[in-house]
Amino acid sequence: MLISFSAIAVSRDHKPDQTDERQRIEDAGGFVMWAGTWRVGGVLAVSRAFGDRLLKQYVVADPEIQEEKVDGSLEFLILASDGLWDVVTNEEAVSMVKPIQDPEDAAKRLMQEAYQRGSADNITIVVVRFLGNQEGSSRGASA
Repeated sequence: MLISFSAIAVSRDHKPDQTDERQRIEDAGGFVMWAGTWRVGGVLAVSRAFGDRLLKQYVVADPEIQEEKVDGSLEFLILASDGLWDVVTNEEAVSMVKPIQDPEDAAKRLMQEAYQRGSADNITIVVVRFLGNQEGSSRGASA
C-alpha cells in the first residue's frame, strides 16, 4: 500500500523457512529442505497456497487476516505473488506504480520488471487505485 508517500507492507510472505511455518509443516509430517531456496518437500517455495494436491497436507490455504483502516491518504494497493516479491522490494514497486495512473498498465510495468530481473516463477499482480484519494480528483463528482 502507498500511504502518505510510504510503502507499507500489509501482509507477510508465507515461506517454509519462517519458524512458525516450518514448525506447522513438520508437525503435519512434512519436511523443509534447501533446493536453491527453502522448499516444502523439496518442491514448493511457499508454505501456503491453493490447489497443490500432492502437498496439500502440508501446504495449507488458511489465510492470515489483517485489518487496516483506510483513509484519504491511501493511494493504491499492490497485491502480488512471490513471482514479483522475490525480485522487487515494496519500495521499488511503489515507486514504479506511483506515476502510472492506469492500474492495468501499472501491473504490466511490474510484471515486465520482474521478468527483467530474472523471475522464472509465475507472476500474479493486481493494482488497485483509490481514485478519490488521487491529486486532482473531485470527490463526489458525477456526470
